[in-house]
Amino acid sequence: MPFIAERESVGKSSSGTVMTITPADLGALGDQLGKGGEATVFDLPDLALPDAPGPLVYKRYRTPPESHGLRRVVASREALDDTGRARLDGLAAWPVRVVEEHGRAAGVVLPRIPAPFFDRVLRNSGVKHSLREVQNLFVAPDRALKVGRPAPDARQRLRVCLDFASGLAFLHEELKVVFGDLNAKNAVFRLDARPMVMFIDCDAVRPAGVVAVVRQLNAPDWDPPGAERDVLSRATDHYKLGLFVLRCLTPGPQGSTNRDPGRAAGVLDAEGLAMLRRALGTDPAARPTAREWEQRLRRLLGEATAPPRLVDVRLDRAFVLAGWPVEVAWEAEEAHEVEVVAAGRVSRVDGRPGRGSTPVVLDATGPVRVRVRNDLGADEREVGPVTVVPPPRFEPLTVPVPEVGWPSFTAPPPPTPGLPPLPVLDLRPGTRAPVPNGTRAVDPPALPVPRAMAFPLDLRAMLTGSPGIALWSRDGEGAGR
Repeated sequence: MPFIAERESVGKSSSGTVMTITPADLGALGDQLGKGGEATVFDLPDLALPDAPGPLVYKRYRTPPESHGLRRVVASREALDDTGRARLDGLAAWPVRVVEEHGRAAGVVLPRIPAPFFDRVLRNSGVKHSLREVQNLFVAPDRALKVGRPAPDARQRLRVCLDFASGLAFLHEELKVVFGDLNAKNAVFRLDARPMVMFIDCDAVRPAGVVAVVRQLNAPDWDPPGAERDVLSRATDHYKLGLFVLRCLTPGPQGSTNRDPGRAAGVLDAEGLAMLRRALGTDPAARPTAREWEQRLRRLLGEATAPPRLVDVRLDRAFVLAGWPVEVAWEAEEAHEVEVVAAGRVSRVDGRPGRGSTPVVLDATGPVRVRVRNDLGADEREVGPVTVVPPPRFEPLTVPVPEVGWPSFTAPPPPTPGLPPLPVLDLRPGTRAPVPNGTRAVDPPALPVPRAMAFPLDLRAMLTGSPGIALWSRDGEGAGR
């Protein structure tokens, strides 16, 4: 059973979470997963932490650094809310505990990098699992494919750059840190899901405005211009972000050392190219921020640049017959999907046109909820309620009704036995019946002519939206529709 590390310690975050543990708390070390010049990484099969779900690893330092700065790195994660912590865990292998021994930092506990960030690479010694570092984006695509590395297309490269910029913006704005040593080996990428970039080796970051106890370094070919290389800052992070965008979008010969913004002329639009020139210039204040790069790359990809906003929602009626539709008209900004929920039924339509209408059928009186979404957030509104009226029911009469028919004017009634037959009379309008001699002729009475009955309201049209019927005045002339 994994050991749950939650003992008392002098190193605690403001939330009360223990930030430091000892080597004994780690349990038995598992397989060695990696080895570099400064540290060795081991699997931790016996350790589980309540605030860091998932597999964990131990990064053991060769030369123990001062632990105070590492505690600040761990505490910055603990200061986030649940949503922010989940976002950080998706974009960075962030330290979750400092391992201390005799008052010195022996290493840090990190989340294990997920499998999709690894490749099966063909080497002289055979096939091996290898981290998919972003430096593989800088080589020519055909060369990458030969050794088992992916060769993303132009759109995928823009998405990788977008996620790199978005992740760095989160670190700058939410954690208030300077990453410092951004380079080709301390970020990995995937193409099957988002986020597509994960930052690694995050234990060397420092809070903005705080002098690093251990000097932050620059990797070869990633150094900023002039004296900036001596003291790293957000401005140097912005410079290195510009290098990454340029090199990711222009793979090929000398791709890993390229610093010429002009090589991106066929990939970025005019505004993007101008941003790249400012990013790689010598004026730190003129460099685009990570958030500005995120906005520009989103526009190039046709993605939302802000959370959606539901501008207006309207219903075409407040009453409806059960089973008949209500038309819901909506207007939204930056929406990719519109969801209309009514009486347990859900309708989804494309929100990118910005406005539209959706019919929904209600069986019971209630409100209508409209929700708009994109990958940056959601917005919703409730309208109504809509009153649902049951359809009218017609019951048969329970008493007999006499049958009434029109008299026939074409044939006389049959003769009554014992009486002489009556004469045939033509009672059509404009004719006179024959009369005996000496008797004055009298016109037959005029028969009433059936006429249309007037009714002031059309209830069916009000509830269903069907065309209205004609209304007639008493003199027989049309009164309107």
